[in-house]
Amino acid sequence: MMLYRRFGRTELQIPVFCCGGMRCQFKWQDVTPEKIPQDNQENLEAVISRALEIGITHIETARGYGTSEMQLGKIMPQFPREKLIV
Repeated sequence: MMLYRRFGRTELQIPVFCCGGMRCQFKWQDVTPEKIPQDNQENLEAVISRALEIGITHIETARGYGTSEMQLGKIMPQFPREKLIV
């Protein structure tokens, strides 16, 4: 069972665990989308799917995480947006 806490001064309930995007990137440097290997992208999709299955709905990323944001942006439309905190 996932534990939740209030996020800051908001009423948003956020899981105590998040799925961090730092290690989900293909490279630390920017690359064009076609340079990202399909297996890398499929692995990221599997990680996010599994996170949601076990109740981790907070997906964390940052511009400094290389290709993480671009890769997440490519797969996020297939997940239920109303269940995600990005």
